[in-house]
Amino acid sequence: MTVEIAVQDIDGARVALDEGADRIELCVALGATGGLTPSFALIQACAHVGLPHGVQVLVRPRAGSFVFDESEKVVQLGDVRSAILAGASGVVVGGLREDGTIDVPFATDLIECARDEGRRCNRNVQVTFHRAFDMVPDQFAALDTLIELGYTRVLTSGGAPTVPQGLDRLRDLVRHASGRIEIQAGGGVTPESIGAIRAAGVNAIHLSAKTLVPASGGPGGGGAAPLERTDRQIVRAAVQAAR
Repeated sequence: MTVEIAVQDIDGARVALDEGADRIELCVALGATGGLTPSFALIQACAHVGLPHGVQVLVRPRAGSFVFDESEKVVQLGDVRSAILAGASGVVVGGLREDGTIDVPFATDLIECARDEGRRCNRNVQVTFHRAFDMVPDQFAALDTLIELGYTRVLTSGGAPTVPQGLDRLRDLVRHASGRIEIQAGGGVTPESIGAIRAAGVNAIHLSAKTLVPASGGPGGGGAAPLERTDRQIVRAAVQAAR
């Protein structure tokens, strides 16, 4: 079972490596927004940590709806190129239409952009469709669309609030995919739930493994709001459960 840890900084990437995770999804503002696009320099630094399967970079310009206007789409295409140029081994992307279905023209542009920049960098890049997938009305039709477009994997809770609640759907998605695309379980994954996820036939998991640590705020620092950090013990337990 492949273990991907969502991290927000270089220390998180190092914890993931030290504890045996396969890859990371790099983002920022995870707790507050669900994750946004990280900076070029942060991607570059994490790419040099040396994870076995590298750094998957979340490309998402803002919180909220997954329906994007044309200017937001242009920004994301630029961020895809920048992420790969900075050393990402893949990008995590997505977008929907007003009716909740996949925005196929945008999804096509995203994967073509990633492949093109990968060729420029002499690198085979992976492209993941993120949890916008959990909003679509027909996940099986959406999965067929992503397979046809050539996406590497889809990150999903099976349309449920958490993965443990979506295990039946995840099992059906794995069967429907039949090895044509990777189904990666993400959303409320804990070390304790990994055995049941494996039993459902899912062979890739995604979790944040984050904890809050105290922080002192300076001028403009937002007071003493806690910081989100990757918890070494949670990563270790997740890797052990997956293995």
